[in-house]
Amino acid sequence: MSAELVNAALLSFGLIFVGWALGALLLKIQGSEE
Repeated sequence: MSAELVNAALLSFGLIFVGWALGALLLKIQGSEE
C-alpha cells in the first residue's frame, strides 16, 4: 500500500469520526436544554 492511499483512508475516516462526534455533541446539548 502506498503512503498516499493510507493518508486518504485516514483522512476520510477522520472526517467521518469528527462528523459523528459533532453530531453526538449537538444532540447532548439540545437534550440538556429542553
